[in-house]
Amino acid sequence: MLRPIWLTASGGGTDRLRANIYGVRIAILCLASYWTLLAVSTHVPATVARAVQQTTKLSDKSLHVVAFALLAFLLAWAVPTHPKRKSQNVLIATGIGVAYAGIDELTQIPVGRIADWADFSADLFGILAGIIVYVAMREAILATPFRLKP
Repeated sequence: MLRPIWLTASGGGTDRLRANIYGVRIAILCLASYWTLLAVSTHVPATVARAVQQTTKLSDKSLHVVAFALLAFLLAWAVPTHPKRKSQNVLIATGIGVAYAGIDELTQIPVGRIADWADFSADLFGILAGIIVYVAMREAILATPFRLKP
């Protein structure tokens, strides 16, 4: 049965809170929405990108760090985690994030932007930051005594 918003707990001795909207995990919805926005925004012509940068008052590298930190966080959240292999989703998310950072830089060339090693480095730093925040939040949540009863 489809339920608009539903919180469920998985079994196997480790109760984990999973939020769903009509059966689709919220993490996947957030990731798909954000990744689409990121892909579109990083492939607009350079003139539009400069206007956004001037509006936000952030440096180009800061925008890269923040954008890829959020992407890495959402990737790690969306990849399912097995209780006995908690680092598996982090490694998968990191690999996907690094691969996408490279692809993203290279595919900006056709729209008049420059593929830059400094941008790629900022993307990697953002991925690392996002993964660190995800792991810290996951450990803090798992350390709480609250568990949803099935």
